[in-house]
Amino acid sequence: MAYLRRKALYSGLLGGQRRWIIWGGAAWAVRFVRRLFGTGEPVSVYTRDLDPGERVVVLHNEKVKKKRKRKRA
Repeated sequence: MAYLRRKALYSGLLGGQRRWIIWGGAAWAVRFVRRLFGTGEPVSVYTRDLDPGERVVVLHNEKVKKKRKRKRA
């Protein structure tokens, strides 16, 4: 969807191609509806009652790659 929105912006609005303006409008509408209604409540993966003295440790070992914004010349 991100590709369609980007392509619609450059080829449609800036390039003047009507077909990409229509595709972009549809892609932006889908994005708007998803944000408006959300994806629902998060799903619990694991639940357990803790006894007194117990604790919870949450670890995440995967490295998350952050997207860097490109500087345009």
